[in-house]
Amino acid sequence: MQANRAPVDAPISALALTVGVLAAPAAWLLQICAGETLVAHACFPQDMPLRIPLDPAVRWSVIGISAAMLVVGLLGTWLAWRNWRLLTQTRRRRTAESTETKVEGEAFVARVGFMASVLFLFALVATDIATGLVSACT
Repeated sequence: MQANRAPVDAPISALALTVGVLAAPAAWLLQICAGETLVAHACFPQDMPLRIPLDPAVRWSVIGISAAMLVVGLLGTWLAWRNWRLLTQTRRRRTAESTETKVEGEAFVARVGFMASVLFLFALVATDIATGLVSACT
């Protein structure tokens, strides 16, 4: 089954590296912005706070957005981990005389992207838990 795998020395595309770095943070930002906007619109019409949202479906909308962004964050974290792993293997295989710094830089970006993705994945999960525990208009 080794024949079906891509060679490890194949370069990581700039798009894959960028998506791996930005997917989880962007998912968290979108989750927060979209969720807060929906809740603000349903719970504070014309600057008058309500105890119950105008539309009872707003809770399910926020839960749906949170679930979708969690999936995006998981995929982004997986891609960041994959990029980091492949670039680390490529870097270890290089000879000591090699002066190519591109792989070193990409490996650094992939490692930072993976660490940031894990952090923002934790933030996505924490926000999902808070969404489930706290009612929309409190």
